[in-house]
Amino acid sequence: MLVDHYRLPVVFAASLSLALAACGSSPPSAQQAATNAQPGTVNGQKAASDEAEDIDTEATIWTVLGLAKKPSVRRPGPQTGNTVSPILWQAATDTLDFVKFISEDPLAGSIVTDWYSPQGKPNERYRVNVFILARALRSDSIAVTVDRQERQSNGQWAETTIARQVETDLETAILHRARQLRRAWAAAPS
Repeated sequence: MLVDHYRLPVVFAASLSLALAACGSSPPSAQQAATNAQPGTVNGQKAASDEAEDIDTEATIWTVLGLAKKPSVRRPGPQTGNTVSPILWQAATDTLDFVKFISEDPLAGSIVTDWYSPQGKPNERYRVNVFILARALRSDSIAVTVDRQERQSNGQWAETTIARQVETDLETAILHRARQLRRAWAAAPS
């Protein structure tokens, strides 16, 4: 009784696998080859592409059954917006890891840090704003601004100027870290 109960599903599975195997293309017959005068044509019509294409296994029954899957094409690094470089984003967060972020938006490419007082200088503080402007790893793909304040005698904070070299040095440090990350991500196995 048990054998009779499972016979129909086994026969159905075998027929389905044979039907799927038979759906593959067969080589042209000798008569078809003789009628096609030009190479790369089938029945007198030119093929769309002579190159073998990858099978889209994401849309087949094999993927649904969990038996086949294309390797992931997801890029390494954090997920960012279309105009934001994930390498520059990661490099900026790595470079500024010593200070707390009050705002970070990987889709728009902006990072704003909290105020930070350097060790030994309690009467001055800094805030860094980083803007990632493009996906390319170039110096014009990133903009850094630094705000500086000093504590006055009455205890209030007042804006002061800062040398442009400080902002340039931060941009250089971020770009240097980005180059290190690009080498590391390129060497990582897919």
